[in-house]
Order: sequence, then structure tokens, then C-alpha cells
Amino acid sequence: MMKQTKLLILAALAIICSATLSAQTADDFLYVTLDDQPDATYFLPPPPSIGSAEFVDDLVQFQWGKTQRNTPRGEQASEESLHTPEAWGTILSEVLGLDAISDEATPALSRLLQKSFFTGGACTLKAKDVYMRTRPFVQMNDPIWAKYDDELIRLSGSYPSGHTALGWFTALAFAEMWPALQDDILRRGFMFGESRVIVGAHYQSDVTAGYLCAAATFARAHANPDFQQDIQAARAEYARLKGMPADSNPAEGTDVPHGEKFLGSPVDTTSYRYISDLTLYWDGKALRDTKRGEQASHEADYSAEMMYEIFSEATGTTISAEKTPAISKLIGYVLDKCSVTADRLKEIRFRKRPFVQLGEPSFVPGDEEKERGKSSFPSGHTNLGWTEALVMTELAPDHQNEILKCGYEYGYNRQIVGYHWFTDVIATRQLASALYAYLHSDAEFQKLMQEARKEYQSMTASAIRTVTPDDNDSRRAAIYTLDGRRVYGKPARKGIYISDGKKVVN
Repeated sequence: MMKQTKLLILAALAIICSATLSAQTADDFLYVTLDDQPDATYFLPPPPSIGSAEFVDDLVQFQWGKTQRNTPRGEQASEESLHTPEAWGTILSEVLGLDAISDEATPALSRLLQKSFFTGGACTLKAKDVYMRTRPFVQMNDPIWAKYDDELIRLSGSYPSGHTALGWFTALAFAEMWPALQDDILRRGFMFGESRVIVGAHYQSDVTAGYLCAAATFARAHANPDFQQDIQAARAEYARLKGMPADSNPAEGTDVPHGEKFLGSPVDTTSYRYISDLTLYWDGKALRDTKRGEQASHEADYSAEMMYEIFSEATGTTISAEKTPAISKLIGYVLDKCSVTADRLKEIRFRKRPFVQLGEPSFVPGDEEKERGKSSFPSGHTNLGWTEALVMTELAPDHQNEILKCGYEYGYNRQIVGYHWFTDVIATRQLASALYAYLHSDAEFQKLMQEARKEYQSMTASAIRTVTPDDNDSRRAAIYTLDGRRVYGKPARKGIYISDGKKVVN
């Protein structure tokens, strides 16, 4: 990252997190350094332009938010504009049943809270700086409405939402810390982002992107041993405070997250937001006769084999049951958990699929009969793609951006082929990140992750880094395995590598 950009990000972090940071101390506040943060400008689309189909949803949700302001929910949204670790500590202490979270009374919980808060606050900064999207209250010429927002927010970009990201990251961290309370914790984290739509500080697409940035950085944080140690320390401290043994199982009697408890209900035909779903259905349908449509049709397969294919391309390796048995077992285990999570919510929150509701053929006719009677909410494919992408980001952080982009697109495919509504897809990604957090309290998952990590490191240990002969810029360096396969990105036109035991120069 260039020095000037890094200084701008540090300044923004100081504003967003209400703290004074320096270039020397900023990374001490973070579980993922500024240089190692996933790049949302790569794995997420840019903010919707005015006149686009998705901007219709932004306008609908902006108007919905205004209807909530003179209600108790609006009062809560206004109060939640105070985005400090202490304010989030108050929210969490209520859910955890504690008097307070403080450095003195609960040092381990306080450390997890503060570093999670700052890490979440930092993960949107690069994209904000790149896009500098105008905030809705500015675009609509409305006054600042939230109690603790001030004129400074006019100076920062609206996309993605930093409030949302820091709230969702913190909620995910504490949900992982004590899964028995995960649904209540996640509900507060979800509402913290929703509050930004209500007060007019962010469009819905800003908030949606904020959730995704938080989840991506949350996955990357698991590559940092300090993060996992802090979660374990906070868990032991909380158990002691509640009169339990320090080694208590925080997931005892708890299963995968209940999406209906923190996501709310799917959009129905009486909702104003149904207009958004219809508009975006036609937007996706227009892509069917393009290469993007071909990709969506090809990736309609819900299977471990499809995950192998997608993430082999993203990581530049070959993932298969034969060549990478440990990674294969991990992917298969996560797939089974995804199916349980999505199928349970489908039974509780039934919604007709788009092609059924509209009486049209889908773009994957071979699946129509078996899928016709199943619920559109949530999207099982989206749940699988995003959960597996977060798992793979933890496993292979060196390819995080490519992995996350593949996981995002796997969900978007479902809009293109007509099997899921837009609002089903975006809600499901929050379900997926909640499941990812839960998996870290699962002993079998932890075992499989450890074995897969060893296998992946063994696969890449022999990789050598080379620089193209005509360019000494390290950003264009290519990584090749000893069999001549490029690990990062598409095959290079030029480079030096080993193939069949011989040096090859292209």
C-alpha cells in the first residue's frame, strides 16, 4: 500500500473509531493489519450507480428507514450512531448478562471487544476512499438525523458502511466466543447495521457491503493466532464470571445459528421491497445470454466437486478428493453443515422461488422439478458459497481476494438463473458468516481445519517467487509451483519456473 494512501486510511480510522492512532501504533489495535485487509474493491462490486436496478432497492429502503424514525426502533437507531467500543460494550454486556465490560473488571473480554471493534472499523476504509460515494442524507438534501452523527461524516464515503462492519465483526467475534448466546448477539449486530439505513447515513447497499467486509476480515483474522487466543481467553473469563468451569464448552446444547432469530422474515409480495426483487430479477435475467450467464448455469451444481473447481481456480492449486484429501474432507464437512442451516430456515420461512412466482422457466431447466416446491429463502447455494469462501480465506489467506470474489459470485449466480430473489441472496450471506463463526466451536471442524492447513502449507512450501524479466515491480511477481503451475491469478505470458525438472523461461 502506498504511504499516502496508508496515512489517509489511518486518519479515517481515527475518525471512525473515535481514537487517536499513529502509523506506529495502528496495527496494534487490529487483528488484521491495514496491509493485510481483504480488498473490497476486488471481491465486491462497486456501489450502485443512480438509475441502476440495485439503486431502486436503495431508494425503497431509504424511504422505509424514514418511516421508522418516530418509533422505538428509530430511537434505537439514533442511539446506535454512537460507535465507540464502550457503546458496543454496553450492548454486549446486556446480552451476556454482565454489569459491564471494562479493562478493570473484564480484561480479556475488553481486549477482544476493542480489537474486534477497531479491526471491523478498518476493513471498509480502502473501499470508502476509492469510491467516495455520497451519503443518502446528503444526496437527498436532508439534515443529519442521528443523535451522535456530526458534520464529519460528510467527509467520508458511504460505501461500504463502517458502522455496519465494526458492529458485525464484533458480533461475530462474541458469537464465536459464546455460541449459546449467538442468536441474540447476532441480532444486535444485524440491527446495528440496519440502524444506519434508518438514520439516513447509509444506503442499503452500503450496509450490505459492510456486513460482507466484516465477514471477510473476520475470516482473515483467524489466520492470526492472537485472535484465536483472545477468544479463548475471553471465553474462560466469561465462564468464570458466570460461575462455570474455565474449560466449559460454550456450544454445549447449541447447534448451528437460527437465521430466523436474527435476520427477520423474507420479503413478500405486499412489501415495498418486492419492487426491488422484481427489478433485480429482470436485471439478472438480462445476463443469461452472456458469458456471465454461462458461468451461472455451469455453477448451478451444489456439490463438493463444484467447490473444488471454484477454489482450485481461485488458489491456483488442484483441489480434489485424491490430491488434497484433507482439504476435501474440510469442504465436505462444511457443506453438510451448510445444508442443515439452510434447510431448517427454509422450513420456517417459506417463499416461492422467482421462476415459480412469475410462471417462467428458469435458466437451469433440469433442476426445476426437484426445486419447484422448495423455499427461495434462504439461498442454499449462497450459504454454501460464502461459508466455504470464508473457510478457504482462513486456510489460504494469500489468495483471499480471489477466493472471496468466487464465493460472492456463486451466490449472485442464483439471481441470474432465476432460482432466488435478490433479497434472499443478500440475507443468506449473513447467515453464512454466522455459521462460519459457529464452526469454530466445533471440535471436528477445528481438527479438519488443522489437517487441511498442514496439507495446504505442504502444497505451497515448494513454490518459488519470480519476477518477470522486463519488470522489477514486485506487485507483478508470479508464484509458480515446481510443476510449473502458476499459483496466483491467470498464467503469465512471461516468467521463470521449473517444469519437468528443467528451468523454463517464457
